[in-house]
Amino acid sequence: MVARISQNVPDMISKTAGRRVEKLLPRQRQSFILDVLTEHGVVTLQHLAERLGASFSTVRRDLDELESRKLVERTHGGAILGSLSKGVVETEESRATSGAMKGAKESIGRLAATRIREGDSVVFDSSTTVLEAARAIVEARLRITAVTNNIKIAELMSASDNIRLIIPGGTRRPGTNMLAGEPGDSFLNHLHADIALIGAQSASDGMLTDSRIESASTKRLLMKAVRTRILLIDSWKFGGPGFCDVVPLSDFDELITDMGLPEEERRNLQRRGIQVSVEEPALEPAASQEPVRKRAY
Repeated sequence: MVARISQNVPDMISKTAGRRVEKLLPRQRQSFILDVLTEHGVVTLQHLAERLGASFSTVRRDLDELESRKLVERTHGGAILGSLSKGVVETEESRATSGAMKGAKESIGRLAATRIREGDSVVFDSSTTVLEAARAIVEARLRITAVTNNIKIAELMSASDNIRLIIPGGTRRPGTNMLAGEPGDSFLNHLHADIALIGAQSASDGMLTDSRIESASTKRLLMKAVRTRILLIDSWKFGGPGFCDVVPLSDFDELITDMGLPEEERRNLQRRGIQVSVEEPALEPAASQEPVRKRAY
């Protein structure tokens, strides 16, 4: 009897995960898929289903939608970045969609970079939006101490002589650029840094959520290691819950997002006492151009 129960446990967990992740809005799942492809360029259907905790049929529908917008190209058993993502523009609609997503991440990253000062010790979470913040900090030539569990962010920052880079270590999760587990966890438990820039997969009802238990655990460790916590979250990631809770959004000192944040969601965050900041995407250079406006709600 015991053996039979233990054999059924993984199936029960898988089905539960699938039911919860199926509640995510399609745009949330699709933004996550694009994040994974942006990091790796190619991914299998099975890997996406496991990362999302969703069914193969759900992932196929999402990939079909992304393919129709030229953002991905289907391959046998998976997908690669589409022609639009590689810089070949085929339709105005596709260009607007991809440009808005990329511009949102860049605008969030730029605003997050303004929160960093010379000499700060900064913890960088594993996220494509946090990657944009890291890029902005490198371009600003700020002298900081950087701690990150993301291989791609570490590679970017290793090219700057102004940054003292610390990589806590751990095991690379298959299909990701994230390092998790020991010795990184022990290092983070004894770290006292200034600021953490935390990425997001999804948020719902005042809670930051994630599809991966190990990712949620790492985020909590990163947040405990600092004095100031800033969440970088794309506006389309608000909606249905992920598989597991990370922390309440009220645990963050500031939430930085883009102009696409729905008014209802903004009011909900305000009612919870959460500071929300938004930066508008940069405009094309022009003689009469006014400075980019920053808004805090």
